[in-house]
Amino acid sequence: MRVKTFHALSMQEAIRAIKAELGPDAVILSSKEVRHGGRLLSCFNKPVLEVMAAAEDDPLPVIKAAPEPEPAPPAPAPAPRTQAKEPSKKTLRPAQPAAAAPQVEPAPVPKEAFHATLQSLLTEPSRPSQRPAADPAPLPAAPIVAPTAGPVKEAAAPAPAPPASTSPKDTKGANWKRARAHVLRQELRAMSQKLAAGLPVDMQTVGAQANPEMTMFCRNLVAQGLRPSSADRIGHELTARGLHPGVDSLEAQEAALADVLAKDLRMSGPLTGHPGDRAIAILVGTSGAGKTSSVAKLAAHYRLEEKRSVAIVTLDTYRPAAVEQLRMYSKVLGVPFASAMSVKQVAEGLRRQTRAEVILIDTPGFHETDLAMVHDLHRALADEAEVQTHLVAPASMREQDLHRHLARVQSLPLLRLLFTKLDETDGFGGLYDLAYHGGIPLSYWSAGQRVPEDVELATPRRLAEFLIRRRYRPPQPAPEQEPVAKAAASSETTNVVIG
Repeated sequence: MRVKTFHALSMQEAIRAIKAELGPDAVILSSKEVRHGGRLLSCFNKPVLEVMAAAEDDPLPVIKAAPEPEPAPPAPAPAPRTQAKEPSKKTLRPAQPAAAAPQVEPAPVPKEAFHATLQSLLTEPSRPSQRPAADPAPLPAAPIVAPTAGPVKEAAAPAPAPPASTSPKDTKGANWKRARAHVLRQELRAMSQKLAAGLPVDMQTVGAQANPEMTMFCRNLVAQGLRPSSADRIGHELTARGLHPGVDSLEAQEAALADVLAKDLRMSGPLTGHPGDRAIAILVGTSGAGKTSSVAKLAAHYRLEEKRSVAIVTLDTYRPAAVEQLRMYSKVLGVPFASAMSVKQVAEGLRRQTRAEVILIDTPGFHETDLAMVHDLHRALADEAEVQTHLVAPASMREQDLHRHLARVQSLPLLRLLFTKLDETDGFGGLYDLAYHGGIPLSYWSAGQRVPEDVELATPRRLAEFLIRRRYRPPQPAPEQEPVAKAAASSETTNVVIG
């Protein structure tokens, strides 16, 4: 590359000089304004334009191919080797090869010899490592020339290779390889499931199942809000149990899915295990989640069906309507009711209610001050045998909000999940994912306005029914269950004001 600096009064003059000097393909590298002359009078000098340009070197001249030389006449016999010298460097044409000595036409080989040689070549071992180490048999002195009459038809076909014998050692090695490959496939499948579960929900996909019906079954679960990784894992579990969604009945599908859910999820069971046990349940959740109605339904269930002594306490004094609603239910059921303004009032009142087996506490909402009150309440009731916390959430709430709410109360002891408004949604995947990934047991379902019919204990079979049928169906009431109004007519009302 050639680089040169040009000085001109204008850019047009500089370009003309560059093209004349370096050619039309030159490239301008830089340009700036400078002043000529000495430093003392530089202020009086006229500025000029300094342009630096570059161009590629001239390409090599094209060398035309030399025409092919005409065949030279036969040369005399070659000179002795002692007279051979290095060719002269002045000549550019290559030296002509010396004429070869006249060749003698070889004698034709008999057809039988040609066939025998060809057969011996075809029957040699195919792998070089199995060939004998001894020198091969010497070939005939005369070169082999195939007859020119046509292709040889009498040549025998190559003999088939003998079947390779399988030794017990080879069989054992093949079995070990197959077993090892099976173990590796299982490990890779488990690893891929774990990696898929850690991906964001919008990046997860349902993997291929054993049959198209199972794939559609898993997509149905995903449509209800279940994570694709969870649906894929459930599909593999059901396939291993021999379930065929396109063939088996809904009852069989519910039974198989219930078995899988029972292994994946935890169920808390009733509030109290045995008669005489004391249990305190604090219901927390956002405003409008259904805490007050759940308190009324649980109180009616344990008072009328379980025949337990129940007490109701509310800290939600910000809503007079909620207080009056619980007061009315407690009057109908004939259970003690209290409205407290502070955690201290609740603790003092519960110490006086020693005969109550089930104590239900309603809280205001999910604000920071409300959650701080719940933590203070747990500390104030540390002497009690069992203080449970039930996170109340609508079944239609988004999975992101469910996990966010769960993270705020994760540190509370004996945490449970109580889902409400199951009759207002057709997607129950969030119930499974929150309980499975959060590791929190499920306690109760709640749906509708009936008391106490519209509350039931959470079970894997009911959740399997929700996921397969995609709708909530109320449980069938027992024949001996009495209506709330009839039981309330013969009950007494006792109101206890704490504080």
